[in-house]
Amino acid sequence: MRSSSATVVDVMLFKAIGLYQLLCPADRGGYSVRSRRALMTALGLSFALHSFQVPYLYYALNDLQRFAYMAAVIIYGMMCSFKGYVLVTNADRLWLVLNAADYGYTGCGHRDPSRLRRCRATLSALLRTFVALSYGTLIVWIVLPFFVDEYTGITNSDGTVTRYRTTIHNMQYPIPLAVYNSRPVWALIYVTELYVCIVNVFIWSLFDCYLVTMCFVLNAQFHTMSAGYGTLGIRRTGSSPPDTTFAGVRRIKFDEIESNHYSDLISHIQDNQNLIKMFDVFFEVVRPVVLVQIANGSYSVISLIFLTALMYLMGVPVLSAAFLKFICGLISLTIELFIFCYGFNHIETAKSVLNFGIYSSNWTEMDLTFKKTMLLTMKMNSSHKRAMKVSPNSAVGLEMFARVMNMSYSTVSVLLNSRS
Repeated sequence: MRSSSATVVDVMLFKAIGLYQLLCPADRGGYSVRSRRALMTALGLSFALHSFQVPYLYYALNDLQRFAYMAAVIIYGMMCSFKGYVLVTNADRLWLVLNAADYGYTGCGHRDPSRLRRCRATLSALLRTFVALSYGTLIVWIVLPFFVDEYTGITNSDGTVTRYRTTIHNMQYPIPLAVYNSRPVWALIYVTELYVCIVNVFIWSLFDCYLVTMCFVLNAQFHTMSAGYGTLGIRRTGSSPPDTTFAGVRRIKFDEIESNHYSDLISHIQDNQNLIKMFDVFFEVVRPVVLVQIANGSYSVISLIFLTALMYLMGVPVLSAAFLKFICGLISLTIELFIFCYGFNHIETAKSVLNFGIYSSNWTEMDLTFKKTMLLTMKMNSSHKRAMKVSPNSAVGLEMFARVMNMSYSTVSVLLNSRS
């Protein structure tokens, strides 16, 4: 990856959140092997703390609200640990993929980086807003225990209600109630939950910022490649010759071209292949995470919509601290799910215009060799059908996001009716 002024990547933001140091090789200012191992240890501890809560879901079977909330916390915590694991173990490969964000990665981008510059401006604003919202949600969640009721009632499996001193999640541990509610132990539990919340937000910010960046980069590069293909066989001149139909543009036959347009076509094809290779590496690394995230994100959004609606129906004030906690979490997770669906929809939209760009070139005035090579290039692009799919007939995209939102409405309606 080049300097921050010649790449789509918001290098300043990546450094601020720690993603640049995680991916960058140690000899270029990145984390050392020891630091990456320390991060893996932190992720393992977070995963273990969430796994420890799984058996306690049994004790919440008589409390649907508690069960839905803790299941969402556990699943999302494990998901964040998985994201962190993928980032750390594939750091070197992901760093190389970022080279595709350079303006000069393709000859087309080097000559006309205008679309890449616009992409950078949009991407930077989007990512900074997302990171601010993510850490804002973290702050809300960690301070709310000090602004709500001091004790939280939890219904046990036998129907009795136990009142625990309020923490962020009120995770359960095999200790007596009196010990749990004592101030030193409560403080220790609060710090433990604070730790897992910080790790979760830190990791989801890193992974999601990288994924969105590459989705936007690939979209911009594919569009730039398409525009570059469209200029093949066309020469722009400073003055308009007699046979010019459009100002500054003249179409010329292959044998009249001073520069070798066949060589330009070959150069474009090589850039195209390199871009597809980067896409394949990116796809291979993130695919397991994306597929699990779609399922996990759908459940988490449904759970938070249910909990928020339930609190409203129970008469909890909309401006209360407890209501604000779920609203912030719901907004963050919904945006995250939308980002995953929109990002891959963004790539597929751009990939589909490559062949249109090739067809828009001045191929009718080229020789047979040029036309055959152009046709093979179009077949090559058409044969690359790699797409992010949950099932053979269900691709990750905006249509899937709409289906999840529709399913959320139906599921929450059933759950609320069952409560009444």
